[in-house]
Amino acid sequence: MKNNTVYLLIGQRGAGKSHYAGRLKERQPELELISRDEILIRLFGTTSLCSYTGGHFHASNEVFQEIEKTFSDSNEKKVLLDFWTGFSNERWSLVQKLRQLGAERIIALYFMTPLPLVEKWFWSKPGIARMSEMRSKNGEKGVAFYSDTAPAHDFQLFHQEAQKIDRDGFDEVIRIDPQGELVLLT
Repeated sequence: MKNNTVYLLIGQRGAGKSHYAGRLKERQPELELISRDEILIRLFGTTSLCSYTGGHFHASNEVFQEIEKTFSDSNEKKVLLDFWTGFSNERWSLVQKLRQLGAERIIALYFMTPLPLVEKWFWSKPGIARMSEMRSKNGEKGVAFYSDTAPAHDFQLFHQEAQKIDRDGFDEVIRIDPQGELVLLT
């Protein structure tokens, strides 16, 4: 038995998932960090792609290839996966795919980040700007513009949808306070 585990980071944009993943990786170097955003940047130079380009599909395939390779290399691998999972059906499908790729355990790290912090972190992301800044940032490459209410809207929608998270097929759901102490992964 290989005993491969995937720790899936779950939270809306600006919840602190990538930063928390970096802190975990620093503290637990045995974790294999796979980030869809990093793959998008490597492939396309940005995470803000038009949905018609197929970029997110290509990045997802790259993620799955990396996971498959990681699991085929040795036993008892621990993958920390930063991947967009906004809706229950997306989480359920991803859990099924991860099991097909060799994950024995899939644990959700569900971010319980307060809205004021989400707003602060969302607006500090590279390539993200308010619609009110369109004129001043006109012509900048890789900038996506959002309404001023985007973080609050995402927050409400995400947590409303995540009420079903305990039924999305995970072996365990751990609620994370990104400002609190790191939850070490076993």
